[in-house]
Amino acid sequence: MSRTRVFLSILYFILFISTLSIFRIEGYYHNSGVMLSFLIILLLSFTLMYFGDPYPFSLNKMFMLFSIFFFGISPYVQYKYGVSLWGGTGFTSDDYIKQNGIIIIIILTYYFLYILNSKIDFTRRKLKKENYKTYTKKTLEYSSLFLLIVAVCASIIIVDFNNYEWKNLFMRTNLAESEDVSKPLTLIITKFIYPIPIICLIFFKLYIDKNKFIEILLITLVLLTNFPTANARFYIAATYLPLLIVYFKTLRTSYMKLNHIVLAGFLIVFPFLHQFRRISNINEIKFRLDFEMFTQGHFDTYQMFMRVTKYNIITMGDQLWTTLLFFVPRSMWDQKSVASGAFVSDYLGLNYNNISMNYFGEGYINFGFLGILTFIIFLAIINARLDKHFWSNHYRNWSLVKVFYLFLLGLQFFILRGSLLSAFAYTIGIFSSICFIYLLLNLFGKRVS
Repeated sequence: MSRTRVFLSILYFILFISTLSIFRIEGYYHNSGVMLSFLIILLLSFTLMYFGDPYPFSLNKMFMLFSIFFFGISPYVQYKYGVSLWGGTGFTSDDYIKQNGIIIIIILTYYFLYILNSKIDFTRRKLKKENYKTYTKKTLEYSSLFLLIVAVCASIIIVDFNNYEWKNLFMRTNLAESEDVSKPLTLIITKFIYPIPIICLIFFKLYIDKNKFIEILLITLVLLTNFPTANARFYIAATYLPLLIVYFKTLRTSYMKLNHIVLAGFLIVFPFLHQFRRISNINEIKFRLDFEMFTQGHFDTYQMFMRVTKYNIITMGDQLWTTLLFFVPRSMWDQKSVASGAFVSDYLGLNYNNISMNYFGEGYINFGFLGILTFIIFLAIINARLDKHFWSNHYRNWSLVKVFYLFLLGLQFFILRGSLLSAFAYTIGIFSSICFIYLLLNLFGKRVS
C-alpha cells in the first residue's frame, strides 16, 4: 500500500470518528434503530467519497459529501433535538428509520449505476497537461481583449440592474429576489448575465493566461459583480469553486483536497456568509463558529423529502413540467405550479413556503418511487460520464464541457438540495452563458480547442 493510500486511510478514519461525535449529543430523543441507520448512511458516504473513485475531485465525491451533511449529520441532530422545521406534524422514530432505509437504497443504487456507467480504473489520476493548439501572440491578445469586452458589457448591465447602489453589489440585499422572477428580463440578468464575468475569467485562465493586466481587470470585474457576500451561498460555491481549481494546481493533483475545502466551507465559511442575509451594518458581523446551524432551515431538505414520502404526495409530473418550462411566464400559463418545496408547504399548511425540496424528493413528488429510481439513473449516468471524460484524454476536445463540469461541481449541491425549479434555472443559465462565450470565441475564429 502506497504512502498516499495509508495517509488517506488514516485521515478517513480520523474524520469519520470525529463525525461520530454527533452521536454523543444528549438531545431529547434516542432510538437505537435511528442511530444505527444514520451510522450506516455516514459510513457508506464517507467510504464512497474517499474510495469510490480514483479522481482528485469528482461529481461522485460531491454527491457523497452532500450525503454526509444533508442525509447524515444534520437530520440526526434535528432528530435528537426534536426539531420539526417549518411547523406541521412532527416525525416519529419510525419515520426516520423508514426514510433512512430509502436513502441507504438510494446511495447503493446510485453507486452501482455509477460504476456500471464509468467502468472505473482505480489507478489514482492526475489532470494531465493539455496539449492545445498553439496560437499566435496576436490571436491570444485578440481573444483576451474580446473576453474583457464581454465581461465589461455584462458588468455594466449588472451594475445598472442594482441601481448603481454599491451596497447592493457587496451586501446581500435580495434586490434580485424582490423582483418578479417570472419576468423574462429578470431571468436573463440573474441567470444568464451574472455569471459571464466569472466565465470570461475562467476561459482566459484555462486557454490564454498571457496578459496579467487583462487578468487583473477580469478579477476586478468578478469581485465587483459577484462579490461573495452579495450572493446566495450555492451560487458562490458554483462560481468560486472553478476559480479555485484553475488558480491552484494542488487542487487538480492532490487527492480529496477540494472536498476538504468544501467541508471546511460548510463548517466555517457558509455560517459566516449567512450573516449577510440579515445584517444592515458591517458592525453587526460576528466572527464565530455556528454549531447550531444543522437545526436551521438551510438543512431542511431531509425533512422535506421525508414529508413527501410520509404523506405520499405525488403530482404525476406536474412539478417536472414546471421545472423544464421554468422560462414560461405565469401570465401565459395559468396552471403553472410553484416550486416543489412551496407546493408541499401549501399542501400541508406549513408556516413558510420559500423552502427546499430534495432532488430525490422531486423524483417522488412527480412519479413516486419510480420517479426516485428515474432520478437516480439520470444522476448516476451524468456523474459517471462527465467524471470519466474530464479525467481522461478525451476531455482535451471537450473544452465546452470541461468548463461546465467545473461549475457543475458546486451546482450539484444546489441541485441535490433543491428545489429543482430554482436549481435547474440557474444551471441552464450558467450553461447558456458558457455556450454563448464559447460560440462567440469560435465565431470570431479564435478557437479555444
